[in-house]
Amino acid sequence: MQEHINLSVEIYNLLKDGRQLSISGITRELESRKMKEHRLIVTGYLRALKDLDQIAEFDLSPSKIYMLKEQGAQAPSSSSPFSSPSSLKSGSNEADAKETDIYSCIRNKISKMTSSAIRLETSVYILTTLFDRPCFESELIACGIDTDQISRYFQHFEGARVFKPKSDYKKYYDEIPQIPRNSPAYNIQTNKLDLEFFGHTIHILNAVIKDFVDVSELVSKPGNKRLLDY
Repeated sequence: MQEHINLSVEIYNLLKDGRQLSISGITRELESRKMKEHRLIVTGYLRALKDLDQIAEFDLSPSKIYMLKEQGAQAPSSSSPFSSPSSLKSGSNEADAKETDIYSCIRNKISKMTSSAIRLETSVYILTTLFDRPCFESELIACGIDTDQISRYFQHFEGARVFKPKSDYKKYYDEIPQIPRNSPAYNIQTNKLDLEFFGHTIHILNAVIKDFVDVSELVSKPGNKRLLDY
């Protein structure tokens, strides 16, 4: 299944050369490129690209039409629709910073985990802890967890600790336009997590924080210490 993390780049490519397309037109063109995405997911990505000032939107009743901004439009990063260059820590630049948002940073940190179930649980725990709210499927996709992995987790993984809350999360869809309204919410049962899980998750959180916050001047430099320093 085509991963959603490349969808923003594909939309940009469809709108190159002055093309103007509606959501339906974009969805059909994506399908012709073997990227069958739900209309609401495409809408979410278009909103994100608009917020990032990559595309312009105008009404042509009864449709909304999208086109690239005329000045300075550049292809977006393939990382996720949540990318924000301002997320980089002070002093970093494109040459030495591969992750520009929390989602691609988490994706990089969990990529070496061999268990897709643990990658899913770790992502859910980190996102819900950082944001103090449930996380959503579109966010997990941005972290590199595709919908097939999520489906297999609930179908085959015994002792699943991630669950779908039954509450109404309309307010989050309204507050965070990058999240499509059909994107399911997920949470995790923290009372079922063990010390081993917390151990590797704290290690990942520590690495994520260091990617976004420069703590180099606060870190002790053992090589420069002398016995009298203690």
